[in-house]
Amino acid sequence: MSDSRVQVPFRFDVIKNYPQRGPLRQYRLSAATGFECSRCAKSKKAKLVSVILDDWGRLLCNACYGRLLSLWEVKSGESTDEERHEEILSLLRGLSTGDQVERSRKALLERHGQAGLLSQSALTMLATSEAVASGLALKATELDWSAAIIGLCKAVEIEAARLVAEPLRRSVEGLDLSRDLHNRDTKRMAHFCSGSGNPPELGALGYFLAAVGKQRRREKESVLSVALRDLSRDWPNSEWLFEKNEDGFIKSVKRLAREYRNPAAHTELLTQEKYDSCNKMIQGEKGILWNLHTATRPYRK
Repeated sequence: MSDSRVQVPFRFDVIKNYPQRGPLRQYRLSAATGFECSRCAKSKKAKLVSVILDDWGRLLCNACYGRLLSLWEVKSGESTDEERHEEILSLLRGLSTGDQVERSRKALLERHGQAGLLSQSALTMLATSEAVASGLALKATELDWSAAIIGLCKAVEIEAARLVAEPLRRSVEGLDLSRDLHNRDTKRMAHFCSGSGNPPELGALGYFLAAVGKQRRREKESVLSVALRDLSRDWPNSEWLFEKNEDGFIKSVKRLAREYRNPAAHTELLTQEKYDSCNKMIQGEKGILWNLHTATRPYRK
């Protein structure tokens, strides 16, 4: 009963083909057969085996099949993007142990002096992504890299909220934000600052910065725009937040969403190469994380 479209190795006697689930397909064998899982690299012997993209050189054990199937179902589901991101992050946290994350955290701090500036939440998210990635580097499957990429992007979002959105919220505490709440350019940030919403995601924050950066006539500026300008006066390098070139924050987060975060959250299959380029963009020599800290560093006499 083997599938005529694929080349099944001689020793695998397939007696049942299960329906394709995204890039995954499971098979039942007539007898328990030994193999090495292409994801966890452990030797297994079972009657149930799974393959990726009909490639019998990429076998999965039942446990790894279950993890990847869960990820695929999230990516192909009908949740909102925000819900999908959180579901994938939940799966990401289950792909590594506490010891692996701690080792990655120490390695990050040794590799990047700037990593000590990150919040514990952002540092843990980066370390979790790297712990998963390091475990996949030798025998990776594309779907795993999606979760690791989402984790990298989430670390940037955590720091952007802490360094930009949170200070702005504190600066307008007690002010009337009704005008901002009814303005499409500022309402997402206004809901957060008024206590009725979550911190804006990266895309929403980039949109907000681009919109308020266009407001030049003070009498037409929103409360949030005025407050942000007042804040940025104390940040000598804050121009990067509002720059419209390819290296500025606004276009960088658009690219991060378009090339990495959005494909990782949907049904596109991502490779290690994609993970590496995303990682370089976020924490390379001129990475978004380090630029974000430089841009929001207060003036010191």
